[in-house]
Amino acid sequence: MNDSIRPLHIAILIGRFPPGALGGAEHQAECWARRLSDRHRVTVVTRREPPAPPGTERRDGFTVMRLPLSGVPLWRAVRDLSAITRAVTALKPRPDVVLCFQTFISGYAGVRLKRRLGIPAVVWIRGEGEYRLEDSRWARWVGPRVWREADGVLVQSEENRAALLREMERFAPGTRRTVEAHLEVVPNGLDLPRADTLARRGSCVLAVGRLIRDKGMDTVIDASAGLAFPLVVAGTGPERARLEALARARGVPARFEGFVERERLATLYRESAFVVLAARKGEGLPNVLLEAMAFGRPVIATPVAGVRDLVRHEENGLLIPPDDPAALKAAFQRLIRDPELADRLAAGGRRTALEYAWEQVRPRLEAALERWAS
Repeated sequence: MNDSIRPLHIAILIGRFPPGALGGAEHQAECWARRLSDRHRVTVVTRREPPAPPGTERRDGFTVMRLPLSGVPLWRAVRDLSAITRAVTALKPRPDVVLCFQTFISGYAGVRLKRRLGIPAVVWIRGEGEYRLEDSRWARWVGPRVWREADGVLVQSEENRAALLREMERFAPGTRRTVEAHLEVVPNGLDLPRADTLARRGSCVLAVGRLIRDKGMDTVIDASAGLAFPLVVAGTGPERARLEALARARGVPARFEGFVERERLATLYRESAFVVLAARKGEGLPNVLLEAMAFGRPVIATPVAGVRDLVRHEENGLLIPPDDPAALKAAFQRLIRDPELADRLAAGGRRTALEYAWEQVRPRLEAALERWAS
């Protein structure tokens, strides 16, 4: 902790917040709220969704305000903006800065608060999908406007930074320089298991993530057909039934764990031989790879977005092309047949994980927030 940083009142805006079957952005938001609350006043403003309790709660040193959720999608955005504005306006003392996880709707709400209340807004882009402007007319309209008006914009890796600026050069050249001037990299933070608690590698393939097409779980299943190691899939999502059927059709001994709590996930890392992320797109800086490295597990991944900054082929992991089950199976077989390679990659991954320990990344966020805060 940097004692030279003045205490702030930080309002974190995020669409969903634990508990529940949520993703990496929500997990990181919870970790940051807990970490920052030892020095700063932290208020999380989010939607009220099951299984979360209603209203306002105090836990882990910070406050969570859960706002009503509309069941009508188009009306939901309007109601969210209104509810967020009322909630933040009512906070006493007024926040020094709002930290918005994702561009929409949190980032949009943050710059709206800036206009109305004069509170500085910082937008933290959490994944490639937010800045792939060619994919969506809506993204091309809202993204550059929010990033331009924000006091600061954060991304999780240098690759995400470069990709964002390339997209802006193509689709919003008039605002590129403005955004670049207040664009910074702050990576995910990571809890590191002690080296003496790391178990010997197990004998299963582990894949962790939402069960959606972008995560490439079908590629993992195809690559696992005929493999000596069983497959364990941790995560929930709309593709679960299709993926389970695919595993049965391919004869893959797969166990679908569904959503798992953090303690269970740590057990799964310890039980795995290696961890795979076969994403097609949409990644920021994947927690699953950082966590697998921290547990001393070799990783196999596709070189999408922030993965390119994290995984160095043959040094701390293996990189394979997206949508290529044959290449993924070959990577599986290499690690099974060559334990020395697996050991070397695991050691390289553990060294990489040390760079993302909380004490390494926290000062970067605090310094940025203090600079941009009122």
